[in-house]
Amino acid sequence: EVSSIGLTSFTSGPLILFFIPYFCLAAITSGVLAPAGLFVPTLLSGAAFGRLIGHWLNSLFPGYVADSGTYALIGAAAILGGMARMTIAGCIIVLEACGNIQYLLPLMVTFAAARYVGNAINEPMYDMQIHLKEMPFLEGSLHTLGMLTYHPISQVMGQPVITFHEVEKIYRIIEVLTSTNHNGFPIVNKDGRLRGFILRKTICGLLKHKAYSTPAVGSDSKTTDGGIKLDQAATVYYDTLERTYPAFPDVSTIKLKDKEMNFWLDMRAHMDPAPATLNENTSIKRCYNIFRTMGMRHIVVVDGELNVVGIITRSDMNEHRLAHYWQEEQKRMQNDLNMDTLPTAIVYETKSTRDRSISTASNITNETLDEADLDPEFVGKEGEVSDSPNMTLRKKFVP
Repeated sequence: EVSSIGLTSFTSGPLILFFIPYFCLAAITSGVLAPAGLFVPTLLSGAAFGRLIGHWLNSLFPGYVADSGTYALIGAAAILGGMARMTIAGCIIVLEACGNIQYLLPLMVTFAAARYVGNAINEPMYDMQIHLKEMPFLEGSLHTLGMLTYHPISQVMGQPVITFHEVEKIYRIIEVLTSTNHNGFPIVNKDGRLRGFILRKTICGLLKHKAYSTPAVGSDSKTTDGGIKLDQAATVYYDTLERTYPAFPDVSTIKLKDKEMNFWLDMRAHMDPAPATLNENTSIKRCYNIFRTMGMRHIVVVDGELNVVGIITRSDMNEHRLAHYWQEEQKRMQNDLNMDTLPTAIVYETKSTRDRSISTASNITNETLDEADLDPEFVGKEGEVSDSPNMTLRKKFVP
């Protein structure tokens, strides 16, 4: 469309016929469970829209505007930047695709404008999908939620906590695994103090490999205080448990006999003996930073005596869930501070009170100043006060 080529490359009809259905179909299919991305559709639809604008401008002002290919490149960058909100990465990708360094400045301006205009309207497309699917994605920093960010994590932690002992009966383990969907369980001793942490996949792997402990047989099978001695269970190595990744065994696929329900599972060799813990008085903001920087999935909450009092997961630190807690906190504070409006105060002044007020005001007005209270330079010959505007009174200080 430049250098006397003519206006026969692309007309308005095919460009409109391609842009409108393609853009609408890309918007409809985004987020569905199908291998249909948004990167290439936004590039193509943006290029079609940009070339359409370039075609119209070249038709109206021939020889005074750039060719339609330039508008197609900028349109593709604008739609891509508005969808993904990319700046540096998108600019480099499109610049490498066109292979012309002269377009660097227009592409930078286009991506920056698309990003900031899009942020002023709504969230990025990928952030919307993360929120809709409720994925436990944590932002770089926790947005302000009032004083909630400084509240202790005991207000948002999950409780009561389902725990296991170091050596647990098989039937209780099966009961807990089938009735809950937790991915980890704290290990405690008989006093309730934390000893470790074990994952759900590890327990299921041990059950699948039948790493049970059975009661010892013999005269010394019991201790003096009535305890039962157990035989050593079969050794299951870590690589054996992780070999089935990502298809770890599920408790519903594990078949156990009735007599195996009364066996024991020794989890001391397979638990994490030093799990991540936080005191119950730790602030929510600090807990959020720990999850974000260390990539934690769950943290055990303990008191001063290392007793397990709760557990915090990555989902609990989601900003939308914390905002829900903050809304409840606002309602509670509003109810605590909400006081009924007092009626308008009405007073009645009696005649004696009014006469007393008038008498007091008259005495104050007619009160004469002692000559000793005046600066001598402003006192006249007969003791009259001078009319000088700079007259100042000298105060008396009574000890």
